[in-house]
Amino acid sequence: MKRTRSIAVVACSLGLAACSSWNTSWMPSFGAFSSAPATATLTIESDPPGADASISTGASCRTPCSLAVPLVDALVSYELTGYLPQTVPVRPLPGESGLFGSSGTATQFDPNPVFAALQPATPSKPPPPKKRKRPTTAAAPPPPPLAAPPPSLGGFAPPPGTFTPPPPMIR
Repeated sequence: MKRTRSIAVVACSLGLAACSSWNTSWMPSFGAFSSAPATATLTIESDPPGADASISTGASCRTPCSLAVPLVDALVSYELTGYLPQTVPVRPLPGESGLFGSSGTATQFDPNPVFAALQPATPSKPPPPKKRKRPTTAAAPPPPPLAAPPPSLGGFAPPPGTFTPPPPMIR
Protein backbone atom coordinates (compact mmCIF):
# COMPACT_ATOMS: atom_id res chain seq x y z
CA MET A 1 0.00 0.00 0.00
CA LYS A 2 2.87 2.33 0.75
CA ARG A 3 4.33 1.63 -2.60
CA THR A 4 1.06 2.34 -4.43
CA ARG A 5 0.70 5.63 -2.63
CA SER A 6 4.24 6.67 -3.56
CA ILE A 7 3.66 5.81 -7.19
CA ALA A 8 0.43 7.84 -7.22
CA VAL A 9 2.18 10.88 -5.70
CA VAL A 10 5.03 10.69 -8.24
CA ALA A 11 2.57 10.29 -11.15
CA CYS A 12 0.55 13.29 -10.03
CA SER A 13 3.70 15.39 -9.63
CA LEU A 14 4.85 14.50 -13.13
CA GLY A 15 1.43 15.25 -14.50
CA LEU A 16 1.35 18.71 -12.91
CA ALA A 17 4.86 19.46 -14.16
CA ALA A 18 3.80 18.52 -17.68
CA CYS A 19 0.76 20.82 -17.51
CA SER A 20 2.84 23.84 -16.58
CA SER A 21 4.85 23.65 -19.80
CA TRP A 22 1.84 23.02 -22.03
CA ASN A 23 1.61 25.58 -24.86
CA THR A 24 -1.84 27.26 -25.10
CA SER A 25 -1.04 29.65 -27.94
CA TRP A 26 -3.47 27.88 -30.27
CA MET A 27 -6.40 28.39 -27.86
CA PRO A 28 -8.59 31.49 -28.10
CA SER A 29 -7.84 34.29 -25.67
CA PHE A 30 -10.29 35.35 -23.02
CA GLY A 31 -9.08 38.98 -23.21
CA ALA A 32 -12.61 40.15 -23.98
CA PHE A 33 -13.53 39.28 -20.40
CA SER A 34 -10.78 41.40 -18.85
CA SER A 35 -11.80 44.49 -16.88
CA ALA A 36 -9.25 46.80 -18.55
CA PRO A 37 -10.83 48.74 -21.44
CA ALA A 38 -9.31 48.22 -24.86
CA THR A 39 -7.52 51.20 -26.40
CA ALA A 40 -6.51 52.31 -29.87
CA THR A 41 -4.25 55.07 -31.13
CA LEU A 42 -6.07 58.21 -32.22
CA THR A 43 -4.22 60.75 -34.38
CA ILE A 44 -5.31 64.36 -33.89
CA GLU A 45 -4.51 67.15 -36.37
CA SER A 46 -5.60 70.74 -36.95
CA ASP A 47 -5.13 73.59 -39.38
CA PRO A 48 -3.37 75.65 -38.12
CA PRO A 49 -1.31 73.25 -36.00
CA GLY A 50 -0.64 73.99 -32.34
CA ALA A 51 -4.23 73.85 -31.10
CA ASP A 52 -4.98 72.39 -27.68
CA ALA A 53 -6.99 69.21 -28.23
CA SER A 54 -8.87 67.55 -25.38
CA ILE A 55 -10.78 64.29 -25.54
CA SER A 56 -13.95 63.74 -23.53
CA THR A 57 -12.31 60.65 -21.97
CA GLY A 58 -9.81 62.95 -20.22
CA ALA A 59 -6.67 62.91 -22.41
CA SER A 60 -5.27 66.04 -24.02
CA CYS A 61 -2.39 67.13 -26.25
CA ARG A 62 -1.23 69.85 -28.66
CA THR A 63 -1.79 69.17 -32.36
CA PRO A 64 -0.45 67.29 -34.25
CA CYS A 65 -0.35 64.38 -31.80
CA SER A 66 -1.34 60.74 -31.23
CA LEU A 67 -2.92 59.32 -28.07
CA ALA A 68 -3.95 55.89 -26.80
CA VAL A 69 -7.69 56.33 -26.22
CA PRO A 70 -10.28 53.89 -24.79
CA LEU A 71 -12.49 52.44 -27.51
CA VAL A 72 -15.68 54.36 -26.66
CA ASP A 73 -17.64 57.16 -28.32
CA ALA A 74 -15.82 60.39 -27.59
CA LEU A 75 -15.59 64.07 -28.51
CA VAL A 76 -12.36 65.84 -29.51
CA SER A 77 -12.47 69.57 -28.67
CA TYR A 78 -10.03 72.03 -30.23
CA GLU A 79 -9.07 75.44 -28.83
CA LEU A 80 -6.55 77.95 -30.16
CA THR A 81 -6.25 81.63 -29.29
CA GLY A 82 -7.66 83.79 -32.08
CA TYR A 83 -9.77 80.95 -33.52
CA LEU A 84 -13.29 79.67 -32.88
CA PRO A 85 -13.45 76.47 -30.78
CA GLN A 86 -14.52 73.31 -32.58
CA THR A 87 -15.65 69.82 -31.50
CA VAL A 88 -15.45 66.63 -33.59
CA PRO A 89 -17.20 63.37 -32.54
CA VAL A 90 -15.33 60.06 -32.90
CA ARG A 91 -16.68 56.55 -32.55
CA PRO A 92 -15.09 53.11 -32.45
CA LEU A 93 -15.44 50.90 -35.50
CA PRO A 94 -16.38 47.23 -35.07
CA GLY A 95 -13.43 44.83 -35.10
CA GLU A 96 -12.37 42.73 -38.05
CA SER A 97 -13.83 39.28 -38.44
CA GLY A 98 -11.50 36.40 -37.68
CA LEU A 99 -11.52 32.61 -37.85
CA PHE A 100 -14.45 32.33 -35.43
CA GLY A 101 -16.41 35.36 -36.70
CA SER A 102 -16.28 38.92 -35.44
CA SER A 103 -14.24 39.42 -32.31
CA GLY A 104 -16.72 42.08 -31.16
CA THR A 105 -13.93 44.46 -30.16
CA ALA A 106 -13.13 47.70 -31.92
CA THR A 107 -9.73 48.14 -33.45
CA GLN A 108 -9.99 51.62 -34.92
CA PHE A 109 -11.76 54.99 -34.65
CA ASP A 110 -13.87 56.80 -37.21
CA PRO A 111 -12.55 59.30 -38.20
CA ASN A 112 -8.86 58.61 -37.69
CA PRO A 113 -6.99 60.90 -38.02
CA VAL A 114 -9.34 63.46 -36.51
CA PHE A 115 -8.95 66.80 -38.31
CA ALA A 116 -10.32 70.28 -37.64
CA ALA A 117 -9.92 73.34 -39.86
CA LEU A 118 -10.15 76.12 -37.29
CA GLN A 119 -11.87 79.35 -38.36
CA PRO A 120 -10.39 82.71 -37.30
CA ALA A 121 -12.42 84.51 -34.69
CA THR A 122 -13.38 88.00 -35.80
CA PRO A 123 -13.12 90.48 -32.97
CA SER A 124 -16.48 91.86 -32.09
CA LYS A 125 -16.55 95.48 -33.19
CA PRO A 126 -18.83 97.92 -31.44
CA PRO A 127 -21.50 99.27 -33.74
CA PRO A 128 -20.46 102.50 -35.47
CA PRO A 129 -21.69 105.61 -33.68
CA LYS A 130 -24.87 107.02 -35.04
CA LYS A 131 -24.37 110.18 -37.02
CA ARG A 132 -26.08 113.13 -35.46
CA LYS A 133 -28.10 115.27 -37.72
CA ARG A 134 -27.14 118.87 -37.48
CA PRO A 135 -30.05 121.10 -36.69
CA THR A 136 -31.03 123.03 -39.74
CA THR A 137 -31.09 126.77 -39.40
CA ALA A 138 -34.47 127.24 -40.94
CA ALA A 139 -36.01 130.64 -40.79
CA ALA A 140 -38.47 131.17 -37.98
CA PRO A 141 -42.07 131.21 -39.12
CA PRO A 142 -43.38 134.69 -39.72
CA PRO A 143 -45.33 136.18 -36.82
CA PRO A 144 -49.10 136.14 -37.12
CA PRO A 145 -50.59 139.25 -38.71
CA LEU A 146 -51.70 141.94 -36.31
CA ALA A 147 -55.41 142.27 -35.79
CA ALA A 148 -57.05 145.36 -37.00
CA PRO A 149 -57.74 147.83 -34.19
CA PRO A 150 -61.32 148.15 -33.02
CA PRO A 151 -63.26 150.85 -34.81
CA SER A 152 -63.93 152.75 -31.58
CA LEU A 153 -60.27 153.72 -31.25
CA GLY A 154 -60.21 155.57 -34.49
CA GLY A 155 -57.98 153.14 -36.34
CA PHE A 156 -55.10 153.33 -33.93
CA ALA A 157 -53.85 150.49 -31.78
CA PRO A 158 -53.50 151.12 -28.06
CA PRO A 159 -49.97 151.37 -26.68
CA PRO A 160 -48.56 148.09 -25.40
CA GLY A 161 -49.25 147.22 -21.77
CA THR A 162 -52.50 149.21 -21.55
CA PHE A 163 -55.99 147.86 -20.99
CA THR A 164 -57.99 147.24 -24.09
CA PRO A 165 -61.75 146.71 -23.68
CA PRO A 166 -63.17 143.72 -25.51
CA PRO A 167 -65.00 144.41 -28.73
CA PRO A 168 -68.78 144.75 -28.49
CA MET A 169 -70.78 141.60 -29.02
CA ILE A 170 -73.16 141.49 -31.88
CA ARG A 171 -76.37 139.52 -31.56
